Amino acid sequence: MKDARTDPLFHFTQRLRKAEVVLEPFPHYCLDNIFPEEYYQLLLQNLPVSASYENLYEVTTLKLEHFKHRDQRDMNEGWTNNLLKAQKDFWDSFDSWFLSGELAQAVVKTFAEQMRQRFENWPQISVESQLIRHRAGYFLGPHSDLHTKLVVLLIYLAPDESGAHLGTSLFRPKDPNFKCPNSTHYPFTDFVKVKTAPYKPNSLLAFFRSDVSFHGLEPLSESDVSNSGRDVIQYVIYDQAARQQQLRERHLEAARQGSY
Repeated sequence: MKDARTDPLFHFTQRLRKAEVVLEPFPHYCLDNIFPEEYYQLLLQNLPVSASYENLYEVTTLKLEHFKHRDQRDMNEGWTNNLLKAQKDFWDSFDSWFLSGELAQAVVKTFAEQMRQRFENWPQISVESQLIRHRAGYFLGPHSDLHTKLVVLLIYLAPDESGAHLGTSLFRPKDPNFKCPNSTHYPFTDFVKVKTAPYKPNSLLAFFRSDVSFHGLEPLSESDVSNSGRDVIQYVIYDQAARQQQLRERHLEAARQGSY
């Protein structure tokens, strides 16, 4: 019999069963205790050093100045190869369940009603995930996210509850008719902050992406991230076909610009 106290996948999916979707300002929910507590502490102990991350400003085509204060590590094939053995063993094991189809299906089903409203036949899905570390000076203006995304989980890796105010905020545009089909970032002054999902240990914010799923992060100060930074795992479920097309178009554009 599986034990939620020791089996991280079973524990995570059992917690997802408790999710209650809040519809305003767009479908979302928050969950605590998403990993077994001992496993969560082990995860924190095995977070890679900053040198294992890539600076967002350096690797993205969207050159926003504040991206210099965000480092991330795509959790793609082979990403653990340069980690110390103990860390590599932990993250290889983590990836084996965290990036599995079983978890992805469990996550999508938490937004079953929204999926039924959008799709007559649910699309094939794919998962991408990143370890993210934010430093002082980082912020993220309200944006709805890429149209190829279906569901986003922001998993908070806080060491304690002292930084609860550093969570991602949900926004409503002041213009009630305003929508955005892409991931354009907007000024905070054009929006009303509805709520902030507390940046608490072993918790997450999940939302269903739409043209009004405006979310963001208010500027981080030196005192906000006086230790190593604001650590998060971003877990994204994509419409697989739409994502593949999007990536093909990006590669073609990069080739045209001589980046390849």
